[in-house]
Amino acid sequence: MASRQTDIDARVQNAVFGLPLLKPDEQHQCLGTFYERIELKITFSEALRYDWTDVLEQLIKKNIKYQMLLHGQLDMDILGRYVRLANRYELLFAIKNSQYYRHTKDSAAIILCADHALNREQIDIMSRYPRK
Repeated sequence: MASRQTDIDARVQNAVFGLPLLKPDEQHQCLGTFYERIELKITFSEALRYDWTDVLEQLIKKNIKYQMLLHGQLDMDILGRYVRLANRYELLFAIKNSQYYRHTKDSAAIILCADHALNREQIDIMSRYPRK
């Protein structure tokens, strides 16, 4: 009887609050995806300072089926640049707007990721492709 009651309680909780997230803090930092699925991450300060479309274009041309996650708080001209890139290569993309996604200079603004684990040692774009 007790297990049936806890099952009912869990169903009610899920109906009211939605399904619980797996690793919610990680998903909030990574625009809704998991760290191990990320190929490259561009922060707000990096997106404002440099145009990374050439680097992303090289990676997109590989055979891995990527998707691009874009923070909804990006400037419209920057956002448009990456949306056009995604459209040019028929790449899935999503503009993520949520109160849970951080909006600081060091938080993720653009993420190139896959639907499976890539386990990249280095995902920060400035570490892999340094610019002055």
